[in-house]
Amino acid sequence: MIESFLNQLLPKIYSCVQHPNRWISILDELREKLEVESIAAQIHELSDNSNPSEIWLMRDSQSTINADLHDKWVNNSDNPRLDYDFSEYTAIIRDEELFSDSCPRYIDFQERLAKAGLGLAISLEMKISPNRYLNLIAHRKHGDLRLFDHNCESLLQQLAPHIQQTILLYDQFQALSSSNTIIKQIADKLTTGIMLINQYGKVSWFNSSAASIISESDYLELIDNELRFEHKADRNIFIQLLRQTQSPTGITSHPLARIGEHQTSQIQLLLTPILSSISVGLIQSKQPLTFALFLSNSHNEVILSEQNIGRLFSLTPAEVKLASALANGFSLTEYAIEKGITVGTARIQLKSIFSKMGVTRQPELVKILWSSILPHVSQLENTPFSQKIS
Repeated sequence: MIESFLNQLLPKIYSCVQHPNRWISILDELREKLEVESIAAQIHELSDNSNPSEIWLMRDSQSTINADLHDKWVNNSDNPRLDYDFSEYTAIIRDEELFSDSCPRYIDFQERLAKAGLGLAISLEMKISPNRYLNLIAHRKHGDLRLFDHNCESLLQQLAPHIQQTILLYDQFQALSSSNTIIKQIADKLTTGIMLINQYGKVSWFNSSAASIISESDYLELIDNELRFEHKADRNIFIQLLRQTQSPTGITSHPLARIGEHQTSQIQLLLTPILSSISVGLIQSKQPLTFALFLSNSHNEVILSEQNIGRLFSLTPAEVKLASALANGFSLTEYAIEKGITVGTARIQLKSIFSKMGVTRQPELVKILWSSILPHVSQLENTPFSQKIS
């Protein structure tokens, strides 16, 4: 009977890695199987002075309804169970093993259990990490004096490694999800469009610049995670790029191309394979490979933020305006006329810029500005840290 129950329950437990709310229905099934009033899963973390604090709690649906009552009388810092050291090994624990019948604190705790409608308890305790412990605790209904038999203990023992593995996998999954979120936030600040595609042209991910370039195009769309081309010639160019990247003979440089030849704004494409041990495994198993597709719109305006030019090179506001103008194609004379200053004044400002940036000629100045980090990253303005966290 236990084996049959576990065979049905274990896939549901492992699904909690991606769907943690499913713990509620799993605990409901365990509550019925163990014939108890309440069952809850808790993770406690030990501080440097070994004081436990609850960092995760999941209850069955009935206990969730009675959560306020349970927290008032049982699940709080007055719980005498927290006074005992957590076991370094997986253990099945009953209250009668921790307390004597004459212990005043346990007698008081039994009264509080009764006020919460709870009675005898059995718990599964296991170590999750050096300072974290999981406790799965089940309570009979108050007045139900049936002891927990060998079958209940065996069920909890067999569940233990699977619950432990699920918690560890959940932690790893959350860490990866967090990393992916951070990487996406970083990639969205790049002015270059980036897409991840497979060898069949199916798109699995893209940053905001790629979305912007495609949305502004009249001849390229992203539909159902596939790039759709208005003109057959552009599609052929893209297919050829994919073929070049997968060529068994190999190529010395990454495939480059332009699409939208007869449009006012052409899109430049660069395709490169993502090589890793995972890719090698995919090749061997004939699974789709992943490629990085970089996109740049020749008419996409790249702005050198004047504020950030000043911050990066320690220029005054007047020097920043002159440096920005020269970087955007103005001559010194044109800038002087535009600002209503003499060419001599502009030359004095330029000499100061040269000194601060360590250059002697205008082409060097322009090269440094456009080869700096500024054109490649957008949204460089400061964002309050607390606002970002919220």
